[in-house]
Amino acid sequence: MNFKVLGEVSMWKGHQVIPLGGPRIRALLAVLLLEADRVVSVDRIIRLFWEDDVPVTARNAVQGLVAALRRTLRAAPEVHLVTRGPGYLLQVDPDRVDVFRFRAEVERARTLPDREAAVVLRDALALWRGAPMADIPFESVRVRLGGVLEQELLAAREMRAEVELRLGRHRDLVPELTRLADEHPVRESLHRLLILAQHRSGCTAEALETYRRLSHRLVTEYGITTGPALRELHEGMLRSCV
Repeated sequence: MNFKVLGEVSMWKGHQVIPLGGPRIRALLAVLLLEADRVVSVDRIIRLFWEDDVPVTARNAVQGLVAALRRTLRAAPEVHLVTRGPGYLLQVDPDRVDVFRFRAEVERARTLPDREAAVVLRDALALWRGAPMADIPFESVRVRLGGVLEQELLAAREMRAEVELRLGRHRDLVPELTRLADEHPVRESLHRLLILAQHRSGCTAEALETYRRLSHRLVTEYGITTGPALRELHEGMLRSCV
């Protein structure tokens, strides 16, 4: 059985999708998968699902959801949903969960030569099918748990871009990095990669303009200047020695 949370939450047996039921069951599965082999307390589940509007029946509701999820997991006898201490623990092979495969591949890429690392990172990024837990209607679950995953995704994209830049694929990276920089308008590490790709593609004027816009935004909106890495890159472009 394989489980996916990088996109809609789903459970697969081969090429067959196993029905999971309503949104709370899918959300419970997602929380337990992301904390696989760690106890998730009932109190934490309640906070994630109901935040400040907790009904008096919340604990009974969680017990009912756990019972329903256990029935669904009968299709996966190698997966165990265990009651332990103050909550529940899901025992599952990490290789069967897309988020753990993604993390493992990103770590593996760090040990590889650039050409191999680029392939591994592309495959890891291909595991993402959309926003994490995209079908979960509970904002608290998506923000508190999904936000961390989205930061990991962005870091992996930057890592792949670093590798691709070292391989000389500057021009191919410009469109993707431009889009990402638009989505994250004050992320300096991302803008550094875009500026490098533009400059090394022969578009130094565009690279200087990208730096100018970022610098202006940081000063006007946050009262700070660009960091030393970006300033050094900017000075290097002006000297045409990057």
